[in-house]
Amino acid sequence: MQVKYQAIILGGGQQAGSMLFPLCQDYSKGLLPICNKPMILYQLDVLESVGFGPQDILILITRNHQAVGDLVQRRAEVVYVSDDSDSGSALLESCEKIKKDFILLSCDTMIGANILNLLDFHYSTKATITCLIKEEDLDKKQGRAPISCNLNESFDIMFIGSDHSLLHIINQEDDDQASLSVTRNVLLSCESVQIMTNLFDTHIYVCQYEVLELFLNLNKQKLEIQNWKEEFLPYIVKHQRNVNLLNLIAKKEQSLFQERKQQQFSIKVFITQDYARRLNNIKDYQQANFESVIKGNKGIPLYQGVQDFQLQYPQDARISPDSVIGEGTRIGNKVTIQRSIIGKNCTIGDHVKISNSIIMKNVVINSNCIIQHCILSNESAVGHATELNKCNLGNLASVEPNQKLVDECIIR
Repeated sequence: MQVKYQAIILGGGQQAGSMLFPLCQDYSKGLLPICNKPMILYQLDVLESVGFGPQDILILITRNHQAVGDLVQRRAEVVYVSDDSDSGSALLESCEKIKKDFILLSCDTMIGANILNLLDFHYSTKATITCLIKEEDLDKKQGRAPISCNLNESFDIMFIGSDHSLLHIINQEDDDQASLSVTRNVLLSCESVQIMTNLFDTHIYVCQYEVLELFLNLNKQKLEIQNWKEEFLPYIVKHQRNVNLLNLIAKKEQSLFQERKQQQFSIKVFITQDYARRLNNIKDYQQANFESVIKGNKGIPLYQGVQDFQLQYPQDARISPDSVIGEGTRIGNKVTIQRSIIGKNCTIGDHVKISNSIIMKNVVINSNCIIQHCILSNESAVGHATELNKCNLGNLASVEPNQKLVDECIIR
């Protein structure tokens, strides 16, 4: 199948994963496991399912994320950018690799929405940029989005016109709730305005190639727009009816635009109720792991793994059906595991109780421990008779025996 688009995955820069500390202290965000599988592989699965091949996919990473490049090298083209690159500057550095219209994704977005429907919508509406927006079900009693969604971290205030045009957007950190103002031109451009608190930007955008040219031109004017989501998108939404901006993307002397003139500059939103979650914080990372083992509409579609190995564990061990145990893991006597994901080659001692937790690979939990609502990163270790509640351990971190810790962040 020939694909009319390229896919650009932002795979991680120097600051990537800062909100996932200590999980990404010295570990690439794209390699963090969802149900024992690196999250960036889910991105590739989704793209490949609709016809994208290795020649259609670019993954932009810095050199300190070499492990990501090694993992995906046969399924995509890896482009290394400067260590201090932000999302926008990474695009500029790799612009020679981008040859046509593209879909831009962040490596930490889990998506079950139909990509083909998104691309068809973008094409049929002749949009310059189409933003994929997730609509959460409202709590009918409270009139707001459910607590399980990423409301606290990444909500935006968006004004959307009746023709699905994005008329106004305010990032959470820029919002002054006491003085929300909207320009007169914006209000006159739409028939009605509805304010909703249950729409979330998935950080997935379909773009005409001209958008990259516009980004280059804006940077030549030294506007210092480095971040796609926080700086570039709000800027062009605000100025999408500005004549000077339109001139930047309609220069007739460029051969590209002789072939296809840009008649108007429009930013559209494609709203979906299908699964989509941005995993740029601990809470949503935990939630996605638990959703990965749920069957039905509330679970992550396409990602239901099949355990193709025979797990051996003592008959007196109690493991709930909504738990996943990785290959090579050794489980001791009288172990209880409830609603948890255990990685490969872990060692779980006798009389250990684990609930609502994510245990990555090569972790050692000694006997008589209680682990609740925790994330234990690769090769971490917990000493005998230790109780951990709502604790996060970084790679190679260790906890001494006979400890009782709550809400702790532990690094090596």
